Amino acid sequence: MIAWPTIKKISPLQAIVFTGTISLLIVIAGTAGFFLTQHNLLVAVEKKQACYLDLVDFRGKLIEFEMSRNPEQSLNVAAEELAIKNEQHSEVLLFVYEKLLNEMHEAGFQPFASMNLTRESWPTLLAGENLELLRLDLEKSIEKAKIESKDASVKLVVINEFFLLFILAVLLTLSITAGWMLHNNYRQTLIPLSQLAGQLKLINKNIPESIRDTAEEMKKELTDTEYSSDITQVTRSIMSFCGDIEAKNKKLNELHIRDEKTNLYNYRHFKEHLIIEVERSKRLGEQVSLAMIDIDYFKRYNDTNGHMAGDRALKALADIISMQCRAYDVPSRFGGEEFAVLFPKTDTDTAYEIAKRLRKIISDKSFPHEEHQAAGKLTVSIGIATFPADAADWHNLVNNADRALYKAKSTGRNNVVTFLSMNSQNSKTG
Repeated sequence: MIAWPTIKKISPLQAIVFTGTISLLIVIAGTAGFFLTQHNLLVAVEKKQACYLDLVDFRGKLIEFEMSRNPEQSLNVAAEELAIKNEQHSEVLLFVYEKLLNEMHEAGFQPFASMNLTRESWPTLLAGENLELLRLDLEKSIEKAKIESKDASVKLVVINEFFLLFILAVLLTLSITAGWMLHNNYRQTLIPLSQLAGQLKLINKNIPESIRDTAEEMKKELTDTEYSSDITQVTRSIMSFCGDIEAKNKKLNELHIRDEKTNLYNYRHFKEHLIIEVERSKRLGEQVSLAMIDIDYFKRYNDTNGHMAGDRALKALADIISMQCRAYDVPSRFGGEEFAVLFPKTDTDTAYEIAKRLRKIISDKSFPHEEHQAAGKLTVSIGIATFPADAADWHNLVNNADRALYKAKSTGRNNVVTFLSMNSQNSKTG
């Protein structure tokens, strides 16, 4: 159980290489061990069989020697000649006997007591009853050598059969392992890969939410499912890729809806929100206000100080407007030196108070080269209109806010005028 998480991190290719290497090492080690054991058994069999044959040969020589000593077989041979012949025969038997003892020790046979004698004891061994005892022990040794030679041959056959079984076991193990790996690879690689491909098909490049949802779904699958290391790596790469796409989409979207010079929303974004807010206000019976802001005598500022200084002043004013707006307000650059601020869910009085505070902050702030302006400082004029009290649709709301702005500029500038106050004045005048 402890090693299982580590095993899961091994890729199928690594597992195949690892299993193949281990199997090859086992086969090499098993084959080397088999050949070494087989060689030792062959040497033992050869020694035992050779010793068995030499024991049988020695038995024949011993019988021949015993017959040569029989008086009935030696009547026609002179006594002196017979003695010499028996002595020579005894020397030959002694030589064969000593060689046979060494051979028995090398073959793993333990000579019987009557056979395990020195050269000095040899004449005694060939005399009388000792010779008969030697013959009996020799027969036992021959029988023992025959049995052990047969057992060694059987062991050699058994080791050969064991090696064949070993090879079959290795092949069977490899087959089972390969089958398990194929099944595991199918379960942890091919099936998840198919699921991953299915999820990628759901991505709509035109809908950022689908990219985010796909990444979240893959993240959930990665947490809940045991994938192979390769699939996990691929999934993480795709998740990272989706995250990068979403981040770049956000950046592109910001570039698309932001004004380059002021970083306020551009006219296109402002218009979309204005239409949406007016329609929402119609359904919910709420109010939405609009403030149109124009920089007083800004053409003079540009002509006097240059367009670069004018752009810096625009950015400074935009920053002030953005900071004074609430989180759900929509501060925008309407065009040129004119700004527009959309106030959702806001009545005329609230919009007027925000505009008055904004006008005062701008008026009190010091701008570079503002001393050349008509009033000795850089100021703004603001006109406000509210839906539905001042307009029946978004288009008229913009026009009426612009009319209020014109009124603010025509009455001395650095001023805030509401469309509602213009109507009140007109009613009084009428």
